[in-house]
Amino acid sequence: MKKPSKEQNNYRGKSVWLIAELLVVFIGVYAAFIFDNYRTNKQNEYRRQQIYTALKEEFTFSSEGMKQAAPLLDSIVTKIKNEYEEGKMSKPSRFHFVIGIRTDIWEAVLKSGALELIDVKLVFQLSNYYSFIRFAAEECKNFDRLIQQYIIPNTDKNIEEFYNIKTKKFKRKYSWYLESLDNMNNYMNSIQKMTDSLLVEINNYLED
Repeated sequence: MKKPSKEQNNYRGKSVWLIAELLVVFIGVYAAFIFDNYRTNKQNEYRRQQIYTALKEEFTFSSEGMKQAAPLLDSIVTKIKNEYEEGKMSKPSRFHFVIGIRTDIWEAVLKSGALELIDVKLVFQLSNYYSFIRFAAEECKNFDRLIQQYIIPNTDKNIEEFYNIKTKKFKRKYSWYLESLDNMNNYMNSIQKMTDSLLVEINNYLED
């Protein structure tokens, strides 16, 4: 059997060293990639926890506020509706509704490009929640405009301004009042339920 020449041995030796060097380089690059990926994951997890914590604080504050405001409004609206059904012709009250829930934290999340860090299901729920908040806030403004236009200028007028004395029902000019008041109450109750439900969801993500 023919023995390998010196040149062949040198070539094989160089090839082995080249492969070894390439392997070392590959391992180094791969290790750097793994480390960078690990560091990115840790950073993302830290940001994710920051977002969930901020959302928890915001929803906790909103939930506590709604637990006081929603039942109070519900009792007032129920009293007004019951008195109306009983034929008690009370003058419309000058209500001014404000949805005291901030949307800036959600807007900050959207602007920061951090949506990809939040669970898709939660993103969908939060999007629906804040869309409803904006809708309810706009409805409150519409109600306030009607109050400013029809109720406040006539506050000092007699009850005949507002009611048909024979039927003891609102005149057409004020027929919007009870329905709008009922809508405001429903919006507040819905927001309270949605806020409490989302707070539970957010807490679940923090505990995972």
